[in-house]
Amino acid sequence: MLTRRLTGLLLAAVTVVGTMVITAVQVTPAAADDCMQHVETSPGVWEYINTCTGDDGGEEEDDGDGGGDGNTEPECYLGREEQFNYDWSFCDGELSCYVFSPPPSAPEEEDWPEKPADAPEDAVYANQACFTQPPEEALVSNEYLWLDPPEDVINWEQEAIQAFGALVAPDFDLAFNPPQRAYVTLDTWYWAEGATDGEITGTSAAGLVAIATPERLEVQPGDGSAMLTCPFTVAQSDACSYVYPKASVDGTATVDGQPAYEGQARLVYTVRFEFNGTVMDIPGVPAVFETPWQATPIPVAEIQAIVED
Repeated sequence: MLTRRLTGLLLAAVTVVGTMVITAVQVTPAAADDCMQHVETSPGVWEYINTCTGDDGGEEEDDGDGGGDGNTEPECYLGREEQFNYDWSFCDGELSCYVFSPPPSAPEEEDWPEKPADAPEDAVYANQACFTQPPEEALVSNEYLWLDPPEDVINWEQEAIQAFGALVAPDFDLAFNPPQRAYVTLDTWYWAEGATDGEITGTSAAGLVAIATPERLEVQPGDGSAMLTCPFTVAQSDACSYVYPKASVDGTATVDGQPAYEGQARLVYTVRFEFNGTVMDIPGVPAVFETPWQATPIPVAEIQAIVED
Protein backbone atom coordinates (compact mmCIF):
# COMPACT_ATOMS: atom_id res chain seq x y z
CA MET A 1 0.00 0.00 0.00
CA LEU A 2 1.37 3.39 -0.89
CA THR A 3 2.30 5.57 2.06
CA ARG A 4 2.13 9.25 2.87
CA ARG A 5 5.11 11.42 1.98
CA LEU A 6 7.20 11.95 5.07
CA THR A 7 6.89 15.32 6.77
CA GLY A 8 10.24 17.02 7.09
CA LEU A 9 11.70 19.48 9.54
CA LEU A 10 13.25 22.79 8.50
CA LEU A 11 15.98 23.87 10.86
CA ALA A 12 16.74 27.60 10.96
CA ALA A 13 19.74 28.80 12.94
CA VAL A 14 19.45 32.09 14.79
CA THR A 15 22.41 33.50 16.75
CA VAL A 16 21.46 35.64 19.76
CA VAL A 17 24.28 37.24 21.84
CA GLY A 18 26.76 34.46 21.14
CA THR A 19 24.20 31.72 21.91
CA MET A 20 23.10 29.37 19.14
CA VAL A 21 19.31 28.83 19.17
CA ILE A 22 17.89 26.10 16.90
CA THR A 23 14.22 26.52 15.88
CA ALA A 24 12.23 23.61 14.32
CA VAL A 25 9.61 24.48 11.73
CA GLN A 26 7.24 21.70 10.58
CA VAL A 27 6.57 21.43 6.86
CA THR A 28 3.06 20.06 6.16
CA PRO A 29 2.03 18.36 2.90
CA ALA A 30 0.32 21.60 1.81
CA ALA A 31 3.54 23.61 2.30
CA ALA A 32 5.97 21.14 0.79
CA ASP A 33 6.10 22.54 -2.75
CA ASP A 34 9.61 23.96 -2.24
CA CYS A 35 11.38 21.02 -0.64
CA MET A 36 14.98 22.31 -0.97
CA GLN A 37 15.83 24.59 1.95
CA HIS A 38 19.14 26.37 2.78
CA VAL A 39 19.91 25.25 6.34
CA GLU A 40 22.84 25.84 8.71
CA THR A 41 23.65 22.24 9.59
CA SER A 42 26.49 23.23 11.95
CA PRO A 43 27.96 26.59 13.03
CA GLY A 44 29.05 28.38 9.88
CA VAL A 45 28.17 25.46 7.58
CA TRP A 46 25.16 25.93 5.28
CA GLU A 47 23.74 23.21 3.00
CA TYR A 48 20.71 22.63 0.83
CA ILE A 49 18.50 19.98 2.47
CA ASN A 50 15.51 18.19 0.90
CA THR A 51 13.05 18.63 3.78
CA CYS A 52 10.30 16.58 2.11
CA THR A 53 12.06 13.22 1.87
CA GLY A 54 14.93 13.56 4.32
CA ASP A 55 17.47 13.05 1.48
CA ASP A 56 20.31 15.52 0.93
CA GLY A 57 20.65 17.55 -2.25
CA GLY A 58 18.93 17.51 -5.63
CA GLU A 59 15.25 17.57 -6.43
CA GLU A 60 13.40 14.37 -7.26
CA GLU A 61 12.67 13.76 -10.89
CA ASP A 62 8.92 13.94 -11.50
CA ASP A 63 7.86 11.09 -13.75
CA GLY A 64 4.21 12.13 -13.48
CA ASP A 65 2.85 8.67 -12.83
CA GLY A 66 2.06 9.15 -9.14
CA GLY A 67 4.33 6.31 -8.02
CA GLY A 68 7.44 4.63 -9.32
CA ASP A 69 9.99 2.01 -8.48
CA GLY A 70 12.25 1.56 -5.49
CA ASN A 71 11.84 4.19 -2.78
CA THR A 72 10.16 6.83 -4.94
CA GLU A 73 7.42 8.52 -2.93
CA PRO A 74 3.91 9.00 -4.38
CA GLU A 75 3.23 12.35 -6.02
CA CYS A 76 0.08 12.86 -3.97
CA TYR A 77 -1.03 12.46 -0.36
CA LEU A 78 -2.20 8.90 0.40
CA GLY A 79 -2.38 8.95 4.17
CA ARG A 80 -5.99 8.06 4.92
CA GLU A 81 -5.80 4.27 5.26
CA GLU A 82 -6.69 4.27 8.96
CA GLN A 83 -9.60 6.69 8.54
CA PHE A 84 -11.00 5.35 5.26
CA ASN A 85 -10.06 1.65 5.56
CA TYR A 86 -9.71 1.46 1.78
CA ASP A 87 -8.52 -1.56 -0.22
CA TRP A 88 -6.00 0.23 -2.42
CA SER A 89 -5.05 3.76 -3.44
CA PHE A 90 -3.28 5.62 -6.22
CA CYS A 91 -2.46 9.09 -7.52
CA ASP A 92 -4.38 10.44 -10.50
CA GLY A 93 -2.34 13.52 -11.38
CA GLU A 94 -2.81 15.80 -8.37
CA LEU A 95 -5.75 13.80 -7.02
CA SER A 96 -5.59 11.23 -4.23
CA CYS A 97 -7.85 8.29 -5.10
CA TYR A 98 -9.06 5.59 -2.74
CA VAL A 99 -10.78 2.37 -3.82
CA PHE A 100 -13.24 0.33 -1.75
CA SER A 101 -14.02 -3.15 -3.06
CA PRO A 102 -16.66 -4.27 -2.55
CA PRO A 103 -18.36 -0.90 -2.00
CA PRO A 104 -19.66 -0.42 1.57
CA SER A 105 -23.12 0.20 0.09
CA ALA A 106 -23.09 -3.12 -1.83
CA PRO A 107 -21.09 -5.66 0.22
CA GLU A 108 -22.85 -8.70 -1.26
CA GLU A 109 -22.14 -9.89 -4.80
CA GLU A 110 -25.87 -10.29 -5.45
CA ASP A 111 -26.23 -6.50 -5.07
CA TRP A 112 -23.69 -5.73 -7.82
CA PRO A 113 -24.71 -4.75 -11.35
CA GLU A 114 -23.90 -7.06 -14.23
CA LYS A 115 -20.24 -6.97 -15.21
CA PRO A 116 -19.75 -5.32 -18.64
CA ALA A 117 -18.67 -7.65 -21.41
CA ASP A 118 -15.47 -5.62 -22.01
CA ALA A 119 -14.42 -5.62 -18.34
CA PRO A 120 -11.22 -7.53 -17.45
CA GLU A 121 -11.77 -11.08 -16.26
CA ASP A 122 -10.49 -10.29 -12.76
CA ALA A 123 -12.34 -6.96 -12.51
CA VAL A 124 -14.14 -6.30 -9.23
CA TYR A 125 -17.03 -3.96 -8.46
CA ALA A 126 -15.73 -0.99 -6.52
CA ASN A 127 -16.34 2.52 -5.23
CA GLN A 128 -13.59 4.96 -6.25
CA ALA A 129 -13.37 8.33 -4.50
CA CYS A 130 -10.81 11.00 -5.48
CA PHE A 131 -9.81 14.07 -3.45
CA THR A 132 -7.71 17.20 -3.85
CA GLN A 133 -4.55 17.59 -1.77
CA PRO A 134 -4.41 18.64 1.91
CA PRO A 135 -5.40 20.72 3.67
CA GLU A 136 -8.64 21.06 1.63
CA GLU A 137 -9.00 17.41 0.56
CA ALA A 138 -12.20 18.22 -1.33
CA LEU A 139 -14.12 15.34 -2.92
CA VAL A 140 -13.79 15.63 -6.71
CA SER A 141 -15.35 12.37 -7.90
CA ASN A 142 -17.19 9.43 -6.38
CA GLU A 143 -17.77 6.60 -8.86
CA TYR A 144 -19.05 3.03 -8.82
CA LEU A 145 -17.37 0.96 -11.50
CA TRP A 146 -15.63 -2.29 -12.39
CA LEU A 147 -11.87 -2.13 -11.82
CA ASP A 148 -8.96 -4.48 -12.38
CA PRO A 149 -7.14 -4.49 -9.01
CA PRO A 150 -3.36 -4.06 -8.84
CA GLU A 151 -1.40 -7.29 -8.97
CA ASP A 152 -0.17 -6.90 -5.38
CA VAL A 153 -3.65 -6.25 -3.96
CA ILE A 154 -5.86 -9.12 -2.80
CA ASN A 155 -9.36 -8.29 -1.67
CA TRP A 156 -9.69 -10.92 1.03
CA GLU A 157 -13.36 -10.25 1.67
CA GLN A 158 -14.22 -10.82 -1.97
CA GLU A 159 -11.98 -13.90 -2.13
CA ALA A 160 -13.75 -15.26 0.96
CA ILE A 161 -17.16 -14.71 -0.62
CA GLN A 162 -15.94 -16.53 -3.73
CA ALA A 163 -14.50 -19.43 -1.71
CA PHE A 164 -17.68 -19.67 0.37
CA GLY A 165 -19.76 -19.77 -2.80
CA ALA A 166 -17.68 -22.73 -3.99
CA LEU A 167 -18.82 -24.87 -1.02
CA VAL A 168 -21.08 -27.67 -2.28
CA ALA A 169 -23.77 -29.02 0.05
CA PRO A 170 -23.84 -32.81 0.30
CA ASP A 171 -26.83 -34.74 -1.01
CA PHE A 172 -28.74 -36.50 1.75
CA ASP A 173 -32.19 -37.67 2.82
CA LEU A 174 -33.82 -37.34 6.22
CA ALA A 175 -34.06 -40.93 7.39
CA PHE A 176 -36.02 -42.10 10.42
CA ASN A 177 -36.58 -45.20 12.52
CA PRO A 178 -38.92 -47.09 12.99
CA PRO A 179 -38.77 -47.48 9.20
CA GLN A 180 -41.78 -46.62 7.00
CA ARG A 181 -43.88 -45.47 9.98
CA ALA A 182 -43.35 -43.81 13.37
CA TYR A 183 -45.57 -44.46 16.37
CA VAL A 184 -47.04 -42.29 19.09
CA THR A 185 -45.19 -42.57 22.46
CA LEU A 186 -42.21 -44.37 20.86
CA ASP A 187 -38.86 -42.68 20.16
CA THR A 188 -38.32 -41.74 16.52
CA TRP A 189 -34.68 -41.51 15.48
CA TYR A 190 -33.44 -39.16 12.74
CA TRP A 191 -30.21 -38.97 10.73
CA ALA A 192 -28.89 -37.52 7.47
CA GLU A 193 -28.57 -40.54 5.24
CA GLY A 194 -26.10 -40.14 2.36
CA ALA A 195 -24.01 -37.40 3.97
CA THR A 196 -20.59 -37.90 5.57
CA ASP A 197 -19.13 -36.34 8.69
CA GLY A 198 -16.07 -34.96 6.86
CA GLU A 199 -15.21 -31.34 6.11
CA ILE A 200 -16.11 -29.74 2.79
CA THR A 201 -14.01 -27.08 1.07
CA GLY A 202 -14.24 -24.36 -1.56
CA THR A 203 -11.37 -22.38 -3.10
CA SER A 204 -11.20 -18.87 -4.55
CA ALA A 205 -9.21 -17.72 -7.58
CA ALA A 206 -6.41 -16.41 -5.35
CA GLY A 207 -6.17 -19.68 -3.42
CA LEU A 208 -8.15 -18.77 -0.31
CA VAL A 209 -9.84 -21.91 1.02
CA ALA A 210 -13.19 -21.99 2.82
CA ILE A 211 -13.34 -25.00 5.14
CA ALA A 212 -16.75 -26.08 6.47
CA THR A 213 -16.60 -28.29 9.57
CA PRO A 214 -19.68 -30.35 10.60
CA GLU A 215 -21.48 -28.71 13.51
CA ARG A 216 -25.04 -30.02 13.94
CA LEU A 217 -28.18 -31.56 12.44
CA GLU A 218 -31.40 -29.54 12.64
CA VAL A 219 -34.74 -31.34 12.33
CA GLN A 220 -38.33 -30.12 12.04
CA PRO A 221 -40.54 -33.09 13.12
CA GLY A 222 -43.40 -31.61 11.07
CA ASP A 223 -46.11 -31.71 13.76
CA GLY A 224 -45.76 -28.03 14.71
CA SER A 225 -43.31 -28.65 17.54
CA ALA A 226 -40.05 -26.74 17.98
CA MET A 227 -37.02 -27.48 15.85
CA LEU A 228 -34.62 -30.10 17.19
CA THR A 229 -30.92 -29.24 17.43
CA CYS A 230 -28.97 -32.49 17.34
CA PRO A 231 -25.36 -33.65 17.00
CA PHE A 232 -24.14 -34.00 13.42
CA THR A 233 -25.73 -37.42 12.77
CA VAL A 234 -25.21 -39.27 9.47
CA ALA A 235 -25.84 -42.86 10.62
CA GLN A 236 -28.70 -44.57 12.43
CA SER A 237 -28.49 -43.95 16.17
CA ASP A 238 -30.50 -42.47 19.04
CA ALA A 239 -28.38 -39.27 19.01
CA CYS A 240 -31.30 -37.35 17.48
CA SER A 241 -34.72 -38.50 18.59
CA TYR A 242 -38.24 -37.26 19.21
CA VAL A 243 -41.53 -38.69 20.56
CA TYR A 244 -44.63 -37.75 18.57
CA PRO A 245 -47.55 -36.99 20.92
CA LYS A 246 -50.27 -37.76 18.36
CA ALA A 247 -50.87 -39.49 15.05
CA SER A 248 -50.42 -37.67 11.73
CA VAL A 249 -54.13 -37.59 10.84
CA ASP A 250 -53.83 -33.83 10.25
CA GLY A 251 -50.47 -34.02 8.49
CA THR A 252 -49.83 -31.93 5.36
CA ALA A 253 -47.91 -34.66 3.50
CA THR A 254 -49.08 -38.07 2.29
CA VAL A 255 -47.60 -41.57 1.95
CA ASP A 256 -49.54 -44.08 -0.14
CA GLY A 257 -52.61 -41.90 0.19
CA GLN A 258 -52.35 -41.72 3.98
CA PRO A 259 -51.70 -38.45 5.89
CA ALA A 260 -48.18 -37.88 7.19
CA TYR A 261 -46.13 -35.15 8.79
CA GLU A 262 -43.63 -33.35 6.56
CA GLY A 263 -40.36 -33.78 8.42
CA GLN A 264 -37.44 -31.57 7.36
CA ALA A 265 -33.74 -31.54 8.11
CA ARG A 266 -30.61 -29.56 7.26
CA LEU A 267 -26.93 -29.85 8.06
CA VAL A 268 -25.06 -26.91 9.62
CA TYR A 269 -21.30 -26.31 9.37
CA THR A 270 -18.95 -23.76 10.91
CA VAL A 271 -16.65 -22.08 8.39
CA ARG A 272 -13.06 -20.89 8.61
CA PHE A 273 -10.78 -19.51 5.89
CA GLU A 274 -7.17 -20.51 5.26
CA PHE A 275 -4.47 -19.26 2.89
CA ASN A 276 -1.43 -21.47 2.42
CA GLY A 277 -2.39 -23.30 5.60
CA THR A 278 -2.71 -20.14 7.70
CA VAL A 279 -6.09 -19.31 9.23
CA MET A 280 -7.29 -15.88 8.04
CA ASP A 281 -9.40 -13.56 10.17
CA ILE A 282 -11.61 -11.77 7.62
CA PRO A 283 -14.32 -9.54 9.13
CA GLY A 284 -17.79 -9.52 7.61
CA VAL A 285 -17.68 -12.91 5.87
CA PRO A 286 -20.00 -15.88 6.56
CA ALA A 287 -19.08 -18.05 9.53
CA VAL A 288 -21.83 -20.65 9.05
CA PHE A 289 -22.75 -22.83 6.06
CA GLU A 290 -26.21 -24.40 5.97
CA THR A 291 -27.53 -26.94 3.48
CA PRO A 292 -31.02 -26.51 2.01
CA TRP A 293 -33.83 -28.14 3.97
CA GLN A 294 -34.57 -31.70 2.88
CA ALA A 295 -38.16 -32.91 3.34
CA THR A 296 -39.38 -36.43 4.11
CA PRO A 297 -43.00 -37.49 4.76
CA ILE A 298 -43.28 -39.24 8.13
CA PRO A 299 -46.52 -41.12 8.82
CA VAL A 300 -47.25 -41.48 12.53
CA ALA A 301 -49.75 -44.04 13.82
CA GLU A 302 -51.30 -44.94 17.14
CA ILE A 303 -50.30 -48.23 18.69
CA GLN A 304 -53.47 -50.33 18.88
CA ALA A 305 -53.80 -52.48 21.97
CA ILE A 306 -55.62 -55.77 21.53
CA VAL A 307 -57.39 -57.08 24.62
CA GLU A 308 -58.40 -60.72 24.66
CA ASP A 309 -60.88 -62.21 27.10
